[in-house]
Amino acid sequence: MTCFLTLDIDCSCMGSEDDMIRFTKEGYDCAQCILKAMEDKIDCDMDTAMRSISSMGMGLLEGSMCGAILGALAVIGLKYGSSSPDMAFRGMAIVKRAQFFAEFKKKYNGMTCPEIMGLDVRNDADNLRAYKEGIYEHLCPKLGADVIDILNRIIE
Repeated sequence: MTCFLTLDIDCSCMGSEDDMIRFTKEGYDCAQCILKAMEDKIDCDMDTAMRSISSMGMGLLEGSMCGAILGALAVIGLKYGSSSPDMAFRGMAIVKRAQFFAEFKKKYNGMTCPEIMGLDVRNDADNLRAYKEGIYEHLCPKLGADVIDILNRIIE
C-alpha cells in the first residue's frame, strides 16, 4: 500500500509556485491546485468544478497523465468547451488543448507522472525517494507554476 507524505513548507511569499505549495498544504491535489489558481479566468461554479476533478491528482494514482495537466485540461474545457454538441466551441477547446500540449512539451519530456519525475510513485520505494529527494517539494510546485504560466499565455 502506498503512503503519500505531506509537506511541511514555509509559504510566506506568494507566486505561482508558492500558491501550489499553499494549495497543497490546504489539502488540494495537483489537478485542483491548477483549477484553484485559475478560478479568476473561468466563469463557473467552482465547488462543482473542484469536486469534478477531485480524483485526478497524482497521475490518477495509475502512473498516467500528470494531475496538473488534467487540471489544465479542465480549465481549458471550462473556458472554451460546450455542454452541448456545438463543434465551434469544441473546436476552440481542441485548439487550446493542442496549444497547451505543444508548450508543455517544450519544457518537459513527458506527460505522465513517471515520465516527468523519473519515478513511479505508486511504488513505495519510489514514493519515499520522491519525498526524500524533494521532488514533491520542488518539482511538482514548479511544474504547477509552469502549467499556470502556459494557461495564462494561451487563454485570452
